[in-house]
Amino acid sequence: MQLTLSGVTYAYPSSFEPILDRVSIAFPEGWTGLLGDNGCGKTTLAKIACGLIVPDAGSVSPHLASAYCAQETDDPPAGLFDFAADFGRDARALRVALGIEDDMPWRYDELSFGERKKLQVACALWQRPDVLVLDEPTNHIDHDARARIAGLIQGFKGIGILISHDRELLDEVAARCASFEAGGIVVRQGGYTAAHAQAELERATVVRERRAAKGELARLAAEKDARAHEAARAQARRSKRHIDPKDRSAKAKIDLAIFTGQDGARGRLSSQMDARMQAAERRVGAAFVHKRYDGDLWVDAAPSPRKVVVRIAEARIPCGAGTLHIPELFVGNRDHIGIVGPNGAGKSTLLGHIRPRIARDLVVLDIPQELDPARRAQVLERVRHLSDAERGRVLSTVAQLNSDPDRILDGGATSPGELRKLMLALGMLEHPALIIMDEPTNHLDLHSTEALERALAAYPGALLLVSHDRVFLDGCTTATWKVRDGAVTAR
Repeated sequence: MQLTLSGVTYAYPSSFEPILDRVSIAFPEGWTGLLGDNGCGKTTLAKIACGLIVPDAGSVSPHLASAYCAQETDDPPAGLFDFAADFGRDARALRVALGIEDDMPWRYDELSFGERKKLQVACALWQRPDVLVLDEPTNHIDHDARARIAGLIQGFKGIGILISHDRELLDEVAARCASFEAGGIVVRQGGYTAAHAQAELERATVVRERRAAKGELARLAAEKDARAHEAARAQARRSKRHIDPKDRSAKAKIDLAIFTGQDGARGRLSSQMDARMQAAERRVGAAFVHKRYDGDLWVDAAPSPRKVVVRIAEARIPCGAGTLHIPELFVGNRDHIGIVGPNGAGKSTLLGHIRPRIARDLVVLDIPQELDPARRAQVLERVRHLSDAERGRVLSTVAQLNSDPDRILDGGATSPGELRKLMLALGMLEHPALIIMDEPTNHLDLHSTEALERALAAYPGALLLVSHDRVFLDGCTTATWKVRDGAVTAR
Protein backbone atom coordinates (compact mmCIF):
# COMPACT_ATOMS: atom_id res chain seq x y z
CA MET A 1 0.00 0.00 0.00
CA GLN A 2 1.31 3.43 -0.98
CA LEU A 3 -0.15 6.94 -1.10
CA THR A 4 1.02 9.01 -4.08
CA LEU A 5 0.73 12.77 -4.51
CA SER A 6 1.42 13.85 -8.10
CA GLY A 7 1.97 17.43 -9.26
CA VAL A 8 0.10 18.89 -6.29
CA THR A 9 -0.34 22.68 -6.31
CA TYR A 10 -2.18 24.70 -3.67
CA ALA A 11 -2.47 28.41 -2.86
CA TYR A 12 -4.30 30.01 0.05
CA PRO A 13 -6.77 32.74 -1.00
CA SER A 14 -4.70 35.51 0.67
CA SER A 15 -1.35 34.33 -0.73
CA PHE A 16 0.53 35.89 -3.66
CA GLU A 17 2.20 32.59 -4.52
CA PRO A 18 1.21 28.93 -4.03
CA ILE A 19 2.54 27.35 -0.86
CA LEU A 20 2.88 24.06 -2.81
CA ASP A 21 3.85 24.15 -6.47
CA ARG A 22 3.76 20.90 -8.50
CA VAL A 23 4.89 18.75 -5.59
CA SER A 24 5.16 15.00 -6.10
CA ILE A 25 5.91 12.48 -3.36
CA ALA A 26 5.03 8.89 -2.45
CA PHE A 27 4.34 7.75 1.12
CA PRO A 28 4.86 3.98 1.60
CA GLU A 29 3.79 1.97 4.64
CA GLY A 30 5.66 2.89 7.79
CA TRP A 31 6.49 6.32 9.16
CA THR A 32 7.83 9.19 7.08
CA GLY A 33 9.11 12.24 8.93
CA LEU A 34 8.05 15.46 7.21
CA LEU A 35 10.67 18.16 7.81
CA GLY A 36 10.94 21.80 6.82
CA ASP A 37 10.84 25.38 8.02
CA ASN A 38 7.79 26.97 9.64
CA GLY A 39 5.41 28.07 6.89
CA CYS A 40 6.95 25.90 4.14
CA GLY A 41 3.77 23.84 3.64
CA LYS A 42 4.23 20.69 5.76
CA THR A 43 0.79 20.87 7.38
CA THR A 44 -0.85 21.85 4.09
CA LEU A 45 0.70 18.85 2.35
CA ALA A 46 -0.35 16.56 5.20
CA LYS A 47 -3.95 17.82 5.05
CA ILE A 48 -4.02 17.24 1.29
CA ALA A 49 -2.73 13.70 1.88
CA CYS A 50 -5.60 13.16 4.32
CA GLY A 51 -8.22 14.63 2.01
CA LEU A 52 -8.94 17.58 4.31
CA ILE A 53 -7.81 20.04 1.60
CA VAL A 54 -8.49 19.67 -2.12
CA PRO A 55 -5.46 20.77 -4.19
CA ASP A 56 -5.83 23.37 -6.93
CA ALA A 57 -4.02 21.00 -9.30
CA GLY A 58 -2.55 17.51 -9.19
CA SER A 59 -3.86 14.27 -7.77
CA VAL A 60 -3.84 12.09 -4.66
CA SER A 61 -4.27 8.34 -5.11
CA PRO A 62 -5.60 5.98 -4.07
CA HIS A 63 -8.43 7.23 -1.84
CA LEU A 64 -7.75 5.78 1.62
CA ALA A 65 -9.29 6.13 5.09
CA SER A 66 -7.33 8.85 6.88
CA ALA A 67 -7.00 10.48 10.29
CA TYR A 68 -5.34 13.79 11.10
CA CYS A 69 -4.05 14.73 14.57
CA ALA A 70 -3.77 18.53 14.57
CA GLN A 71 -0.94 20.60 16.00
CA GLU A 72 -3.22 22.91 17.96
CA THR A 73 -5.34 21.60 20.83
CA ASP A 74 -8.03 24.29 20.86
CA ASP A 75 -10.76 22.13 19.32
CA PRO A 76 -11.78 18.60 20.39
CA PRO A 77 -10.45 15.93 18.01
CA ALA A 78 -12.70 14.13 15.55
CA GLY A 79 -14.46 11.14 17.06
CA LEU A 80 -13.77 12.22 20.66
CA PHE A 81 -17.18 11.32 22.08
CA ASP A 82 -17.38 8.04 20.15
CA PHE A 83 -13.99 7.16 21.65
CA ALA A 84 -15.27 8.17 25.11
CA ALA A 85 -18.27 5.86 24.75
CA ASP A 86 -16.22 2.91 23.50
CA PHE A 87 -15.18 0.45 26.21
CA GLY A 88 -13.90 -2.18 23.82
CA ARG A 89 -10.44 -3.69 24.16
CA ASP A 90 -8.63 -1.24 21.84
CA ALA A 91 -10.15 1.89 23.37
CA ARG A 92 -9.47 0.67 26.91
CA ALA A 93 -5.86 -0.19 26.03
CA LEU A 94 -5.28 3.32 24.61
CA ARG A 95 -6.77 4.95 27.72
CA VAL A 96 -4.58 2.86 30.02
CA ALA A 97 -1.42 3.43 27.94
CA LEU A 98 -1.86 7.20 27.89
CA GLY A 99 -3.29 7.65 31.39
CA ILE A 100 -6.65 8.93 30.12
CA GLU A 101 -9.36 8.90 32.76
CA ASP A 102 -12.93 8.06 31.74
CA ASP A 103 -14.27 11.55 32.41
CA MET A 104 -11.53 13.46 30.56
CA PRO A 105 -13.19 13.45 27.10
CA TRP A 106 -16.31 15.01 28.61
CA ARG A 107 -14.43 17.97 30.12
CA TYR A 108 -12.03 18.66 27.26
CA ASP A 109 -12.07 22.45 27.77
CA GLU A 110 -10.86 22.03 31.37
CA LEU A 111 -7.87 19.85 30.49
CA SER A 112 -4.24 20.93 30.31
CA PHE A 113 -2.58 21.17 26.92
CA GLY A 114 -0.72 17.92 27.58
CA GLU A 115 -3.90 16.05 28.49
CA ARG A 116 -5.62 17.35 25.35
CA LYS A 117 -2.71 16.22 23.23
CA LYS A 118 -2.91 12.68 24.65
CA LEU A 119 -6.62 12.58 23.80
CA GLN A 120 -5.88 13.78 20.26
CA VAL A 121 -3.33 11.01 19.71
CA ALA A 122 -5.60 8.37 21.27
CA CYS A 123 -8.57 9.31 19.05
CA ALA A 124 -6.42 9.24 15.92
CA LEU A 125 -4.98 5.80 16.70
CA TRP A 126 -8.37 4.46 17.79
CA GLN A 127 -9.79 5.09 14.30
CA ARG A 128 -7.28 2.59 12.82
CA PRO A 129 -6.94 4.56 9.55
CA ASP A 130 -4.96 3.57 6.46
CA VAL A 131 -3.20 6.96 6.56
CA LEU A 132 -2.37 8.62 9.87
CA VAL A 133 -0.91 12.13 10.14
CA LEU A 134 0.47 13.25 13.50
CA ASP A 135 1.31 16.97 13.58
CA GLU A 136 3.62 17.68 16.56
CA PRO A 137 2.24 14.81 18.70
CA THR A 138 4.64 15.46 21.60
CA ASN A 139 3.90 19.17 22.09
CA HIS A 140 3.13 19.78 25.80
CA ILE A 141 3.91 16.14 26.60
CA ASP A 142 6.22 15.11 29.45
CA HIS A 143 9.04 12.61 28.99
CA ASP A 144 7.15 9.58 30.32
CA ALA A 145 4.06 10.23 28.18
CA ARG A 146 6.29 10.88 25.16
CA ALA A 147 7.82 7.41 25.57
CA ARG A 148 4.34 5.84 25.69
CA ILE A 149 3.23 7.76 22.59
CA ALA A 150 6.37 6.66 20.76
CA GLY A 151 5.62 3.03 21.61
CA LEU A 152 2.02 3.31 20.43
CA ILE A 153 2.78 4.91 17.09
CA GLN A 154 5.59 2.43 16.42
CA GLY A 155 2.88 -0.23 16.48
CA PHE A 156 0.86 1.52 13.75
CA LYS A 157 0.92 -0.63 10.59
CA GLY A 158 -0.42 1.78 7.96
CA ILE A 159 1.00 4.82 6.17
CA GLY A 160 2.25 7.27 8.79
CA ILE A 161 3.23 10.92 8.24
CA LEU A 162 4.98 12.50 11.23
CA ILE A 163 5.51 16.26 11.50
CA SER A 164 7.64 16.86 14.58
CA HIS A 165 10.47 18.91 16.08
CA ASP A 166 11.15 16.01 18.47
CA ARG A 167 14.48 14.65 17.23
CA GLU A 168 14.38 11.63 19.53
CA LEU A 169 10.90 10.67 18.34
CA LEU A 170 11.88 10.95 14.68
CA ASP A 171 14.92 8.76 15.29
CA GLU A 172 12.81 6.14 17.09
CA VAL A 173 9.90 6.04 14.66
CA ALA A 174 10.72 7.32 11.16
CA ALA A 175 12.11 4.97 8.51
CA ARG A 176 12.65 7.90 6.13
CA CYS A 177 12.52 11.70 6.22
CA ALA A 178 11.09 13.95 3.50
CA SER A 179 12.54 17.44 3.73
CA PHE A 180 11.21 20.64 2.13
CA GLU A 181 14.25 22.21 0.48
CA ALA A 182 14.98 24.68 -2.30
CA GLY A 183 13.67 23.15 -5.48
CA GLY A 184 11.30 20.60 -3.96
CA ILE A 185 11.10 17.74 -1.47
CA VAL A 186 14.11 15.50 -0.86
CA VAL A 187 13.60 12.03 0.67
CA ARG A 188 16.43 10.47 2.68
CA GLN A 189 16.47 7.15 4.49
CA GLY A 190 16.53 6.89 8.30
CA GLY A 191 15.39 9.05 11.18
CA TYR A 192 16.37 12.64 11.82
CA THR A 193 19.99 11.98 12.82
CA ALA A 194 20.73 9.85 9.74
CA ALA A 195 18.85 12.14 7.35
CA HIS A 196 20.45 15.25 8.84
CA ALA A 197 23.94 13.73 8.55
CA GLN A 198 23.28 12.86 4.90
CA ALA A 199 21.99 16.39 4.23
CA GLU A 200 25.11 17.89 5.84
CA LEU A 201 27.31 15.63 3.72
CA GLU A 202 25.45 16.75 0.60
CA ARG A 203 25.76 20.38 1.68
CA ALA A 204 29.52 20.02 2.23
CA THR A 205 29.85 18.46 -1.23
CA VAL A 206 27.89 21.31 -2.81
CA VAL A 207 29.97 23.90 -0.91
CA ARG A 208 33.17 22.33 -2.28
CA GLU A 209 31.69 22.15 -5.78
CA ARG A 210 30.60 25.80 -5.63
CA ARG A 211 34.03 26.88 -4.38
CA ALA A 212 35.73 24.94 -7.21
CA ALA A 213 33.25 26.26 -9.79
CA LYS A 214 33.78 29.87 -8.69
CA GLY A 215 37.55 29.34 -8.85
CA GLU A 216 37.24 27.96 -12.38
CA LEU A 217 35.01 30.87 -13.37
CA ALA A 218 37.56 33.38 -12.03
CA ARG A 219 40.39 31.62 -13.91
CA LEU A 220 38.41 31.61 -17.17
CA ALA A 221 37.51 35.29 -16.72
CA ALA A 222 41.18 36.19 -16.35
CA GLU A 223 42.09 34.01 -19.34
CA LYS A 224 39.33 35.58 -21.44
CA ASP A 225 40.52 39.06 -20.54
CA ALA A 226 44.11 38.17 -21.50
CA ARG A 227 42.96 36.68 -24.81
CA ALA A 228 40.80 39.69 -25.56
CA HIS A 229 43.83 41.97 -25.12
CA GLU A 230 45.91 39.67 -27.33
CA ALA A 231 43.18 39.67 -29.99
CA ALA A 232 43.06 43.47 -29.88
CA ARG A 233 46.83 43.65 -30.37
CA ALA A 234 46.58 41.19 -33.26
CA GLN A 235 43.87 43.31 -34.85
CA ALA A 236 46.09 46.36 -34.53
CA ARG A 237 48.96 44.48 -36.18
CA ARG A 238 46.71 43.58 -39.13
CA SER A 239 45.88 47.23 -39.76
CA LYS A 240 47.74 48.96 -42.69
CA ARG A 241 46.67 52.45 -41.68
CA HIS A 242 50.03 53.49 -40.25
CA ILE A 243 52.25 51.75 -42.86
CA ASP A 244 54.00 53.75 -45.55
CA PRO A 245 52.10 53.13 -48.80
CA LYS A 246 55.45 52.40 -50.47
CA ASP A 247 56.44 49.74 -47.84
CA ARG A 248 55.36 46.67 -49.82
CA SER A 249 57.30 44.27 -47.58
CA ALA A 250 55.32 45.23 -44.41
CA LYS A 251 52.04 44.96 -46.30
CA ALA A 252 53.00 41.51 -47.56
CA LYS A 253 53.71 40.27 -44.03
CA ILE A 254 50.27 41.43 -42.84
CA ASP A 255 48.59 39.76 -45.82
CA LEU A 256 50.47 36.53 -45.10
CA ALA A 257 49.38 36.57 -41.40
CA ILE A 258 45.75 37.07 -42.41
CA PHE A 259 46.01 34.33 -45.08
CA THR A 260 47.60 31.75 -42.72
CA GLY A 261 45.33 32.72 -39.73
CA GLN A 262 48.22 33.33 -37.33
CA ASP A 263 46.72 36.55 -35.94
CA GLY A 264 43.08 35.59 -36.50
CA ALA A 265 43.52 32.45 -34.38
CA ARG A 266 43.86 34.60 -31.28
CA GLY A 267 40.56 36.29 -32.02
CA ARG A 268 38.82 32.96 -32.54
CA LEU A 269 40.21 31.62 -29.25
CA SER A 270 38.86 34.69 -27.47
CA SER A 271 35.36 34.15 -28.88
CA GLN A 272 35.48 30.47 -27.91
CA MET A 273 35.92 31.51 -24.28
CA ASP A 274 32.31 32.72 -24.15
CA ALA A 275 30.91 29.18 -24.32
CA ARG A 276 33.32 28.00 -21.61
CA MET A 277 32.42 30.98 -19.41
CA GLN A 278 28.70 30.28 -19.78
CA ALA A 279 29.24 26.63 -18.83
CA ALA A 280 31.20 27.69 -15.73
CA GLU A 281 28.46 30.16 -14.73
CA ARG A 282 25.83 27.41 -15.04
CA ARG A 283 28.00 25.18 -12.82
CA VAL A 284 28.19 27.90 -10.15
CA GLY A 285 24.42 28.45 -10.34
CA ALA A 286 23.72 24.72 -10.01
CA ALA A 287 25.83 24.51 -6.84
CA PHE A 288 23.27 26.44 -4.77
CA VAL A 289 23.92 26.59 -1.03
CA HIS A 290 21.01 27.54 1.24
CA LYS A 291 21.98 30.56 3.34
CA ARG A 292 22.55 30.00 7.03
CA TYR A 293 22.46 32.52 9.86
CA ASP A 294 25.04 31.65 12.48
CA GLY A 295 25.75 35.15 13.77
CA ASP A 296 25.49 36.42 17.32
CA LEU A 297 22.04 37.76 18.20
CA TRP A 298 23.25 39.25 21.48
CA VAL A 299 25.96 41.64 20.33
CA ASP A 300 24.75 44.49 22.56
CA ALA A 301 23.31 42.37 25.42
CA ALA A 302 24.92 42.01 28.85
CA PRO A 303 24.08 40.23 32.11
CA SER A 304 22.61 42.16 35.02
CA PRO A 305 25.21 43.84 37.27
CA ARG A 306 23.51 42.04 40.18
CA LYS A 307 25.10 38.66 40.82
CA VAL A 308 21.72 37.21 41.90
CA VAL A 309 18.68 38.32 39.87
CA VAL A 310 16.04 36.20 41.65
CA ARG A 311 15.94 34.72 45.15
CA ILE A 312 13.07 32.40 46.14
CA ALA A 313 12.67 31.64 49.82
CA GLU A 314 11.77 28.15 50.96
CA ALA A 315 8.00 27.68 50.85
CA ARG A 316 5.16 25.19 50.49
CA ILE A 317 2.50 26.42 48.08
CA PRO A 318 -0.85 25.05 46.79
CA CYS A 319 -0.50 22.95 43.64
CA GLY A 320 -3.54 21.22 42.19
CA ALA A 321 -5.14 19.08 44.88
CA GLY A 322 -1.93 19.05 46.96
CA THR A 323 1.06 21.25 47.67
CA LEU A 324 4.49 21.91 46.15
CA HIS A 325 7.54 22.19 48.37
CA ILE A 326 10.04 24.75 47.08
CA PRO A 327 13.51 24.90 48.67
CA GLU A 328 15.50 28.12 48.78
CA LEU A 329 16.47 28.82 45.17
CA PHE A 330 18.72 31.37 43.49
CA VAL A 331 19.03 32.52 39.88
CA GLY A 332 22.43 33.99 39.11
CA ASN A 333 22.84 36.73 36.51
CA ARG A 334 24.37 34.24 34.04
CA ASP A 335 22.52 31.05 35.06
CA HIS A 336 20.78 29.03 32.36
CA ILE A 337 18.27 26.81 34.17
CA GLY A 338 16.01 24.15 32.70
CA ILE A 339 12.82 23.26 34.61
CA VAL A 340 11.67 19.69 33.98
CA GLY A 341 8.99 17.34 35.28
CA PRO A 342 5.89 15.39 34.26
CA ASN A 343 2.64 17.02 33.17
CA GLY A 344 0.72 18.37 36.14
CA ALA A 345 3.70 18.23 38.53
CA GLY A 346 3.71 21.99 39.08
CA LYS A 347 6.21 23.55 36.65
CA SER A 348 3.83 26.34 35.63
CA THR A 349 2.83 26.73 39.30
CA LEU A 350 6.51 27.25 40.14
CA LEU A 351 6.85 29.92 37.45
CA GLY A 352 3.71 31.59 38.76
CA HIS A 353 5.28 31.67 42.24
CA ILE A 354 8.54 33.13 40.90
CA ARG A 355 7.16 35.94 38.72
CA PRO A 356 5.87 38.29 41.45
CA ARG A 357 9.17 37.86 43.34
CA ILE A 358 11.27 39.31 40.54
CA ALA A 359 12.49 42.87 41.20
CA ARG A 360 10.35 45.38 39.34
CA ASP A 361 13.33 47.24 37.89
CA LEU A 362 14.74 44.06 36.31
CA VAL A 363 14.05 43.89 32.56
CA VAL A 364 12.38 40.52 31.94
CA LEU A 365 11.21 38.86 28.73
CA ASP A 366 8.47 36.36 29.61
CA ILE A 367 7.08 34.22 26.76
CA PRO A 368 4.15 31.98 27.81
CA GLN A 369 3.37 28.45 26.66
CA GLU A 370 0.44 29.50 24.45
CA LEU A 371 -0.83 32.85 23.17
CA ASP A 372 -4.52 33.71 23.17
CA PRO A 373 -5.92 35.54 20.09
CA ALA A 374 -5.76 38.93 21.80
CA ARG A 375 -2.08 38.52 22.66
CA ARG A 376 -1.29 37.35 19.13
CA ALA A 377 -2.95 40.44 17.67
CA GLN A 378 -1.08 42.63 20.15
CA VAL A 379 2.30 41.21 19.07
CA LEU A 380 1.60 41.77 15.37
CA GLU A 381 0.27 45.27 16.03
CA ARG A 382 3.44 46.20 17.88
CA VAL A 383 5.56 45.10 14.91
CA ARG A 384 3.55 47.33 12.59
CA HIS A 385 4.18 50.40 14.80
CA LEU A 386 7.94 49.99 15.16
CA SER A 387 10.30 52.50 13.62
CA ASP A 388 12.03 51.45 10.42
CA ALA A 389 15.29 50.76 12.28
CA GLU A 390 13.57 48.70 15.01
CA ARG A 391 11.48 46.78 12.50
CA GLY A 392 14.59 45.98 10.49
CA ARG A 393 16.35 44.65 13.59
CA VAL A 394 13.33 42.55 14.64
CA LEU A 395 12.90 41.02 11.20
CA SER A 396 16.64 40.35 10.95
CA THR A 397 16.41 38.42 14.23
CA VAL A 398 13.40 36.50 12.94
CA ALA A 399 15.42 35.58 9.84
CA GLN A 400 18.30 34.34 12.00
CA LEU A 401 15.77 32.19 13.87
CA ASN A 402 14.85 30.60 10.54
CA SER A 403 11.63 32.34 9.50
CA ASP A 404 10.86 34.39 6.42
CA PRO A 405 10.37 38.09 7.34
CA ASP A 406 8.49 38.73 4.08
CA ARG A 407 5.82 36.22 5.11
CA ILE A 408 5.22 38.14 8.35
CA LEU A 409 5.13 41.51 6.58
CA ASP A 410 2.68 40.20 3.96
CA GLY A 411 0.06 40.03 6.72
CA GLY A 412 -0.81 36.38 6.17
CA ALA A 413 -1.63 33.93 8.93
CA THR A 414 1.33 33.91 11.34
CA SER A 415 2.05 30.47 12.77
CA PRO A 416 2.47 29.89 16.53
CA GLY A 417 6.17 29.23 15.95
CA GLU A 418 6.64 32.49 14.09
CA LEU A 419 4.85 34.38 16.88
CA ARG A 420 7.29 32.99 19.46
CA LYS A 421 10.21 34.18 17.36
CA LEU A 422 8.58 37.59 16.98
CA MET A 423 8.13 37.87 20.75
CA LEU A 424 11.78 36.98 21.33
CA ALA A 425 12.92 39.47 18.68
CA LEU A 426 10.71 42.23 20.12
CA GLY A 427 11.93 41.48 23.64
CA MET A 428 15.54 41.84 22.53
CA LEU A 429 14.88 45.52 21.80
CA GLU A 430 14.49 46.00 25.59
CA HIS A 431 17.83 44.29 26.43
CA PRO A 432 16.38 41.81 28.98
CA ALA A 433 18.50 40.62 31.90
CA LEU A 434 16.25 37.56 32.41
CA ILE A 435 14.35 35.48 29.84
CA ILE A 436 11.55 33.12 30.91
CA MET A 437 10.11 30.73 28.29
CA ASP A 438 7.50 28.02 28.86
CA GLU A 439 7.83 25.19 26.30
CA PRO A 440 9.80 27.31 23.79
CA THR A 441 10.11 24.58 21.16
CA ASN A 442 6.39 23.91 20.82
CA HIS A 443 5.27 24.61 17.23
CA LEU A 444 8.84 25.16 16.00
CA ASP A 445 10.30 23.23 13.09
CA LEU A 446 13.59 21.41 13.60
CA HIS A 447 15.80 24.01 11.94
CA SER A 448 14.15 26.73 14.01
CA THR A 449 14.57 24.68 17.19
CA GLU A 450 18.28 24.32 16.46
CA ALA A 451 18.59 28.05 15.67
CA LEU A 452 16.78 28.96 18.92
CA GLU A 453 18.97 26.50 20.84
CA ARG A 454 22.12 28.20 19.51
CA ALA A 455 20.72 31.66 20.24
CA LEU A 456 19.73 30.88 23.83
CA ALA A 457 23.00 29.05 24.52
CA ALA A 458 24.83 32.25 23.57
CA TYR A 459 22.55 34.55 25.60
CA PRO A 460 24.74 36.28 28.23
CA GLY A 461 21.98 36.87 30.79
CA ALA A 462 19.87 34.63 33.04
CA LEU A 463 17.54 32.06 31.53
CA LEU A 464 14.61 30.01 32.91
CA LEU A 465 13.24 27.42 30.47
CA VAL A 466 10.40 24.96 31.01
CA SER A 467 10.68 22.18 28.44
CA HIS A 468 10.16 18.48 27.83
CA ASP A 469 12.77 18.52 25.04
CA ARG A 470 15.83 17.08 26.77
CA VAL A 471 18.07 17.50 23.71
CA PHE A 472 17.14 21.18 23.52
CA LEU A 473 17.76 21.75 27.24
CA ASP A 474 21.12 19.95 27.06
CA GLY A 475 22.14 22.40 24.36
CA CYS A 476 21.30 25.68 26.06
CA THR A 477 21.09 25.17 29.86
CA THR A 478 23.68 24.29 32.49
CA ALA A 479 21.50 23.57 35.55
CA THR A 480 18.20 21.78 36.20
CA TRP A 481 15.29 22.24 38.58
CA LYS A 482 13.22 19.06 38.69
CA VAL A 483 9.56 19.25 39.72
CA ARG A 484 8.13 15.89 40.73
CA ASP A 485 6.07 14.27 43.50
CA GLY A 486 5.21 17.57 45.17
CA ALA A 487 8.76 18.90 45.44
CA VAL A 488 11.36 20.92 43.54
CA THR A 489 14.92 19.60 43.42
CA ALA A 490 17.82 21.72 42.18
CA ARG A 491 20.86 20.08 40.62
